[in-house]
Amino acid sequence: MLPIGELSIADARRHWSPWYYAADAAAWTPPDAAVQGLPGSPGWIVFASDGGSARFAVDLTPGPAGHLGQIIVLDGGRTIGADLVADSLTDLIEHGGQDRRTPRPHEHPAVARINDNAFTSVEAAAHPDLEVLVIGRWDGDPLSLAAVAGLPRLRTVQARAGTLADPMQIARLTGLEYLAIGLDEWRTLLRTAAVPRGLAAAGIEMDGQQEPRDVMALANELLALGDRPLITRTTVSGNLQPNVS
Repeated sequence: MLPIGELSIADARRHWSPWYYAADAAAWTPPDAAVQGLPGSPGWIVFASDGGSARFAVDLTPGPAGHLGQIIVLDGGRTIGADLVADSLTDLIEHGGQDRRTPRPHEHPAVARINDNAFTSVEAAAHPDLEVLVIGRWDGDPLSLAAVAGLPRLRTVQARAGTLADPMQIARLTGLEYLAIGLDEWRTLLRTAAVPRGLAAAGIEMDGQQEPRDVMALANELLALGDRPLITRTTVSGNLQPNVS
């Protein structure tokens, strides 16, 4: 239990997460959810922790299948939603927390992961409500993004290096806020001045074969487009052999 002075509201401003993880999540609350699928809520009052990243809260804004005053747990590694652990504070004290994790579908219209459970093509993932497209490990032919061009809510594309048939199709995704692609794909966009101007953040997908200096150089090119501070490089030279007398 936290001291009374450390009680807090778990709203979205307190739930920080790196772009790489948060950008591929979408707020979504199914009809049978006990807890709302939100990054935070003014009705989540944190009163305890497990000593690590998990925080326990009284839920005053429950989901459609939940109820006022239920106890939820927020995991520091999770960007959206929380899990129900007890019906009330009394229930939590008397019986302890129980795993009442709401079954989550692998996919819903806002988020699509290619070659991960439901979707095996971009065409199958295309939906007017699509917000996030993630292309993971892919052993087939490179994929076209033509089917998602023009979708009104698409804001995130993450694609492993070598999975895109034509990186220039990204230029048609005018609503992107976050883009993560491989070095070669980024170089194609930079060479043709086709980097989406609306990006708030960018990621570089690596397969372990890239030279760190090449990655840093590319990152600096992207930072320069947004007039952001560049990554600095410091070279240290000297005799690293111990003195032997």
